Amino acid sequence: MSAEQVHQKVVPAPTTAPTAAISKHIPLSEVNRHCTPEDCWVAINGKVYDLTEFLDRHPGGPTTVLGQAGKDATKIFNEIHKGVMVERWLRPESTVGDLGIDEDLMSEDYWHTLRKARIVEIQEELNRLLAEGDEHPGTMGIPRKASNVTELLRVQNLNPDVRSKVQALETQKRVALDSEDFTKASQIKAKIDLLLAELKVEVPGVTSMAARGTDGGIPLSEVGRHNKPHDAWVAIRGVVYDLTDFIQYHPEQRNSILAWAGRDASAMWDKIPGRFPSATWMNMYMRPEARMGEVCEEPRRDPHTETIRQLKKELRRLQGPSEEDIAAAKAGAGRKGAGAADAAKAGEEARYPKLAEMAAGRAELPFFTRAEVAKHKGPAGGPPGTEPYMILHNKVYDLTPLLGGHPGGDEMLLTRAGMDATGEFEMFEHSEKARVRRDKDMLVGEIVPAEREEYGAEAAAGGAVGGGGDVKAASTDMSRYLRFKVADAGLAILGLYAFKAWEKRKPLPMLMYSRGLRHLHLIMAVGIFGAVGSAQAAAYTDGLTKKRLLQVHKQSGFAMFIALFFRMFFRANSGIPPRFPGHPLVQAVETFSLRLFYVLCMVLPVSGMAQEYFLKWAGGDDSQNDRLAQQSIELHKKVGRFFEFAWLPFHLGYTTAYHYSKGRGVVRKVSPFIEPHSASASGRGQVQRPAVLDVDS
Repeated sequence: MSAEQVHQKVVPAPTTAPTAAISKHIPLSEVNRHCTPEDCWVAINGKVYDLTEFLDRHPGGPTTVLGQAGKDATKIFNEIHKGVMVERWLRPESTVGDLGIDEDLMSEDYWHTLRKARIVEIQEELNRLLAEGDEHPGTMGIPRKASNVTELLRVQNLNPDVRSKVQALETQKRVALDSEDFTKASQIKAKIDLLLAELKVEVPGVTSMAARGTDGGIPLSEVGRHNKPHDAWVAIRGVVYDLTDFIQYHPEQRNSILAWAGRDASAMWDKIPGRFPSATWMNMYMRPEARMGEVCEEPRRDPHTETIRQLKKELRRLQGPSEEDIAAAKAGAGRKGAGAADAAKAGEEARYPKLAEMAAGRAELPFFTRAEVAKHKGPAGGPPGTEPYMILHNKVYDLTPLLGGHPGGDEMLLTRAGMDATGEFEMFEHSEKARVRRDKDMLVGEIVPAEREEYGAEAAAGGAVGGGGDVKAASTDMSRYLRFKVADAGLAILGLYAFKAWEKRKPLPMLMYSRGLRHLHLIMAVGIFGAVGSAQAAAYTDGLTKKRLLQVHKQSGFAMFIALFFRMFFRANSGIPPRFPGHPLVQAVETFSLRLFYVLCMVLPVSGMAQEYFLKWAGGDDSQNDRLAQQSIELHKKVGRFFEFAWLPFHLGYTTAYHYSKGRGVVRKVSPFIEPHSASASGRGQVQRPAVLDVDS
């Protein structure tokens, strides 16, 4: 059943007064939706609370609360605050309802259907009331500037650049509150207030409440706006006091005051003699300059205006954050660590001294939450606030300068934009030079301390990374066992090879003549096919598997490179003729093919090593080194494709076909461990010296 149908059949017709909420019982799936700094719900001990207003007042800092946004935090709350009454710290309107619904009455899906139907009803009612605005002049449809960040961020068509700037300032303020740097928080708040005053962003609809009453007094609605550690007003027995400075200089009394910041604390008067708020405390601590004025009655509210205000408040609660904000918050929550403030230094700067030197001389960086970074998925050149960002070692980087010049291609970067790619970054063992350039050209900020992760030896060694950027445990008992068994098997094969080679040894002239070349042929074959096969496999994989295949590619190519030099030495000292017997044309083709083989086998490893040298280790002009590295890898790829798809099939094809046509066993000639037919047929185990016309190809 659709929301509109339920609206028609279940929800009563709208009236001029705001209707009650659909239910005071809230399913956890609804709590999960309210997981952003601008709309933060948390379930505690069977109750659902809207802690958006409480965030900055939390004694442990706002980020701790945000870590539980949209969740049931009963367990962690009781571990830290056992016996504490949550309601003592909150305004009455912060209690949303009870957690969980009676499934005998309705399912969660039906609850959400009713929620959507209620949204439709409220929107219809608001449209009707707004259409009647002409009957209530002075109260309806008068645009005004947003008076606070919450109002500003609720504007649906707000410029993305403005939204991003305001949210960034709010993040910096929360970090300052986490570290109890209230002076800095006050400075950031002043910047936000100045930005709000300068912005020409108007909030349609209902006019704001007057900051002062008609008699010069201060209504409690205005006191309620000053509810932060860096901006704390409290009403006591009809008088409003600004206790902001007191909180900063008397941290031991901070919590008891923050519990009533933005509220009337008269109900607690003299409940605890000598403590806030009491006559003894007032006489000892209160300064005359802290007095702001007397509490006055609330300005008269037009019933029509108040109805719209209440409906809009209910509509905001039912709608919740946008799907984009929810997705970003959940993506960020999936990577929140233990809150180690110096985790990035321990993970990377300790291993690379130049990074530590750069950090020491760097100006203070802005902070980002992981949810904010998750919104920066690109593409480059897109709307403000969507630039492709990436998290590496708790720092935030703008990928735009790297696009078009990354050796792995732009797709590798953009598919990981908005994520923490530290594990994958470490897999490919970037050099200190590459890291210094990264911090110099791309660094735009760092992750807030409460969301940082510790990247120890596991990440540095290249822990396995899954598709979503999650760092997984690289070693389990079974994987470690298998890894050791594979290493043991490799050593056993190598030992068996050496034993067989020694067992079938011949005098030195014979070694140089035939058997030594066969050993080198085998090593070169392993190197060639290992390099080609691993390169092909790496093109279809990613992450740790790709890194391992590329390592195999490099090691196989290097083995082929070394074997090539020994082959040239043995070939020059052997008694084998320069060409195998055959037609002159076939001999010419053989000569040309082998010379081309030497050239290719020299160019391939040298170009690969040159690319790594220019990219990671070469000094001088970085732009020139990057250009040379790009040219080297392009040459390596082109030569590799020619070698793989042209030379290798041609050379192996025509030599194999030719020798088999002459009755020669190519495998027998290549293998260093298979005796010629004459030796096995004689039955005496004697190995005859091959004729000078044996094959070398």
